[in-house]
Amino acid sequence: MSGTGGVVNQTWDGVVPPECRPNPSILRLSAGLSWEEAYEPLHKDIDTDKTCGVGPGMPFVHYILDKDSSLGVVGLVPCAIGGTNISEWAQGTLLYNQLVRRAGAAVQGGGTITALLWYQGESDTVTLEDAKLYKSRLEKFFTDLRNDLLAPMLPVIQMCGSKGSQLEPDYLHLSTPAQVNLGEMLANAYLQTVASPVHSSAPKKVRALWDTDIFSPIPLWKTEAEAIFAASLSKHQSRHAGDQKSGQLLGMMSRESYADPSSDKSIFLLAGQSNMAGRGSMAGGVPEECQPNPSILRLTATLSWEVASDPLHRDIDIHKTCGVGPGMPFANSILKGDSSLGVVGLVPCAIGGTRVVEWQQGTPNYTQLLTRAKAAVQGGGTIRALLWYQGESDTKDTDGDVKFYKDRVEKFLTDIRADLNLPTLPVLLVALATGEDTSNLNAIRAAQLAVNLPNVIVVDAYGAQTSNGDPVHLATPGQVVVGKKLAAAFIGSPK
Repeated sequence: MSGTGGVVNQTWDGVVPPECRPNPSILRLSAGLSWEEAYEPLHKDIDTDKTCGVGPGMPFVHYILDKDSSLGVVGLVPCAIGGTNISEWAQGTLLYNQLVRRAGAAVQGGGTITALLWYQGESDTVTLEDAKLYKSRLEKFFTDLRNDLLAPMLPVIQMCGSKGSQLEPDYLHLSTPAQVNLGEMLANAYLQTVASPVHSSAPKKVRALWDTDIFSPIPLWKTEAEAIFAASLSKHQSRHAGDQKSGQLLGMMSRESYADPSSDKSIFLLAGQSNMAGRGSMAGGVPEECQPNPSILRLTATLSWEVASDPLHRDIDIHKTCGVGPGMPFANSILKGDSSLGVVGLVPCAIGGTRVVEWQQGTPNYTQLLTRAKAAVQGGGTIRALLWYQGESDTKDTDGDVKFYKDRVEKFLTDIRADLNLPTLPVLLVALATGEDTSNLNAIRAAQLAVNLPNVIVVDAYGAQTSNGDPVHLATPGQVVVGKKLAAAFIGSPK
């Protein structure tokens, strides 16, 4: 259900068929509980310990919208986690509680839960006991969930096997064409169902308004569907403008407690490769230093602001599995050290496996960084620094990477400052802790330490803890250390 179409050897091929393309009338609830335009992989920030690809969700919605335009805006709430047994979804478990929380959060913005799509059971084939108890456990799960959602007749569309479907080379997961077919099968089943939906007390339908009084100075919601949600949210907030308490929704932050996306933000650009994008494990949750904070936002791939949560790069570095990076501990630490910063806006731009030549002026990575940086300030704010953590791939010394590293980094930084019209933009440059070819690690580190540009502060990551069995990527504790070091460097730098 979380989607592994196109995923081979933990890498997604990035192929998105027409049935899975984004549509302004299809939104998804992000891990940070904000609505954004939906696109594959839908579960990128939910099933974070796996590489996600194409699933049945997008073709399902496209099909039902083609058949029933009265549905209006459709909101998808991804909750699937790969490799889970049905017992891990029982009432009171982490997965069950997350499902209930996300369902509750989804209807708070105005809307109706019309069905639960359920595709699970592969892991229950491992033992005979699980197979024997599957039916009773599944029925209890459905009953408990309906009760907790106060929806005793909530339709459940359950997929019972996929015999004959095309599989990926692992002979377990469905291929992209099979996921499309599955989505259409689920859609046909849904369209034949008489729904007993779960309603919220908020208005179900709000006329789309591009009102400059609401969205001034520019709209942060880029699609008509997002405008509908934004208009609803704005009206709801105006009714509660005098309430100074941070709202809570089933133990999670409600949108009323989030920082205003149009507020004047302290913006930080996060660029480089995998250790900036984050590969720290999120198993068991994230540490305190990485917890979401209503004053920390992130710019999504669709250029809208949402409350930041790891993995920060989930919709940017999409061909890899992202996890904890240095961004969240950095942001939490600088807010503790300097409350005058106000709202912090993080702009994820890092792409794993990239050499510094792939960040030169005119390259796709450079252009994306420049575009996202300019979009970030349009909503109100100032770029306070560029955080740069890159170089592991340059240790392989392809095409003179070691010899020319210093010159290439200095040119990149000079060009990006010029194109942003910020000639003295502070740069926090991380000196490597690891490299893909350790024989060249010290040479790249020496080049980083020797960068000779004004207002560039080098933060040394050497000695930071790496992941077990992975000598290149920092473990979560190592990422926290680097994030705190970056924060200390920023707080101590001239402003």
